[in-house]
Amino acid sequence: MNTRYRILAFILGGVVLLVCVIGYAYLRAESNPNALWVVVQSCVSQAQAGHLMPGSCVAVDKNNRVAILRSIEGREQFLLVPTVRVTGIEDPYVLKPTAPNYWALAWMAALRYLPADVSQDRTRIGLAINSAYGRSQNQLHIHISCIKRSTADILRSDQRQIGQTWSAPSIALGEHMYRVMRISGATLGAVNPFTLAAKIPGASGHMGSHTLVLVGVVSEDGQPGFYLLDDVAHQEGDDYDRGHGEALLDEDCSPH
Repeated sequence: MNTRYRILAFILGGVVLLVCVIGYAYLRAESNPNALWVVVQSCVSQAQAGHLMPGSCVAVDKNNRVAILRSIEGREQFLLVPTVRVTGIEDPYVLKPTAPNYWALAWMAALRYLPADVSQDRTRIGLAINSAYGRSQNQLHIHISCIKRSTADILRSDQRQIGQTWSAPSIALGEHMYRVMRISGATLGAVNPFTLAAKIPGASGHMGSHTLVLVGVVSEDGQPGFYLLDDVAHQEGDDYDRGHGEALLDEDCSPH
């Protein structure tokens, strides 16, 4: 075998090995809370080398230090993941003025990477972050997918009662009660859902208990905006709420 073929074989072997490592990390995600961190660091290495291999790595934003990954769950779900260590919703970094607006970046990713019939209808888009008790990974990740039709229908029916300040936990979605507020505008701009959640009485010292879901909305008068939903992990008797807002998403983006 000449030198050229040896080099090609070595490169191919390295690619296969890296794909296997990434796949193995994903498969062990439930038992290894750092698996997602391993995957995102691999994406960074690929970006630095100038080429993202087909697979989980979709994009790396060097300026905002985030990566977009294709999730292994559902047909149409992506994850926004910081490329620096940020544990989750409870990490003080997410509230710092110098931190990127991860939600605004996730929304832009939704418009870019979700199927066209979804990205062109903001009312079908849903983003979610789970509480520290409702996640398997200790690296912040925002789920990017579709909102369940049942959730969208309930929010639509209650839209006249949803204002621009937090409600009480009064909207039943799935098996749990959510509080909700409306955000005006086609984009989030400088509005940071983490900051809004921290303003809920008692939340700032217990952010790890909270789960947030962001849903695109168009009001009755045609104005674009968002609904921001909040639930808190808790246990009352036999009822255990893990703060798993991801449950409101339809990760297959089933046709409406």
